[in-house]
Amino acid sequence: MNIYIQPYLEKYTGKSSRHKCPKCGDPHSFAYYLDGNTGEVIDKAVGRCNHESGCGYHYTPKQFFIDNPVEKDRFTDPVKQKTFRNPIQESQRETGYIPFSYVEKSVSYNSSFIYFLCGLFDRYTLESPTIEKMMQDYALGATKGGSVIYWQIDIKGKVRTGKVMKYDPNTGHRIKDGGGINWIHSIMKRQGLLPEDFNLVQCLFGEHLLRMYPDKVVALVESEKSALIASGVYPEYIWLATGGKSQLSIDKLKVLQGRTVIMFPDVDGFEYWSDKAKEVEAIGCKVVVSDLLEKNASDVDRTNKIDLADWLIRQLSVETEMSDTVMIVKTEFTETEKMLRYMTEMNPFLQILIDTFDLKLIV
Repeated sequence: MNIYIQPYLEKYTGKSSRHKCPKCGDPHSFAYYLDGNTGEVIDKAVGRCNHESGCGYHYTPKQFFIDNPVEKDRFTDPVKQKTFRNPIQESQRETGYIPFSYVEKSVSYNSSFIYFLCGLFDRYTLESPTIEKMMQDYALGATKGGSVIYWQIDIKGKVRTGKVMKYDPNTGHRIKDGGGINWIHSIMKRQGLLPEDFNLVQCLFGEHLLRMYPDKVVALVESEKSALIASGVYPEYIWLATGGKSQLSIDKLKVLQGRTVIMFPDVDGFEYWSDKAKEVEAIGCKVVVSDLLEKNASDVDRTNKIDLADWLIRQLSVETEMSDTVMIVKTEFTETEKMLRYMTEMNPFLQILIDTFDLKLIV
């Protein structure tokens, strides 16, 4: 009889048993969570930092399994731990797909998240061109209960899964009571619409847009919410989401090969994403890691662990309050300014470098 043993924190046996913290970067402060049955590391992002007051990073196995449902069976079912041990066999399994008809049937404005976005953009109207563009690009779905469905559609247009989340329509904050995150493939498996051995291989949220907009600069964030709100503010970029810090894997990012990528980490992820950026550059990407939150976040922001969505919502709220203020628009430019505008139009990556490093044109 197989007995499941809960994951546990790695015991201290010297410096070799403490590792680099994904958040604060201390090389010997992080303890991994180990699988209770095999003693193996669940994931190098799953663990706890010893600096509880200064850092406070603690990513539990429970949250990891919510963020990575494909891993849950392998680490919670002792039988499957034995059958799925070979990573080569795992990689050779055929990726599971959901018929696109389910996306088409689900597309709807009737989610609490869309209601929130309508309040954020264009003064509570469903005729908003901003909201309409989001719906067209990201095929946002809705459940009967008003949750939004973030479909994961890969670069070939095939549907991997859908993440189901519910938000407060007034604040835009996620409602965690009553089940939290759900997954379409899990629901369909329970309903007998997908086989039990359905092999989920997640992709980037918005990945299908890479094919639609081959020349646009890619902007990468953690959450789907951040990607959508940012797409409404800066539509000149393709906004993609990893789905969480632990989902920032090179296998998932290979589709970005040859693209220019701006990475926007959450306020607690700058160092971690900066390290990952080196790996992304190695697969042939031009990468810039934005320090927008790192430079401008207050102590309260850091305590609240804000992300780009939180920052943009705040800026949009300020703009709304100032909407009746008369703005003076500059219509005449110097020769230097005209030259710079032309150069950035020809090469969008130049504007990224200017903004990131505060560069000046010398003529």
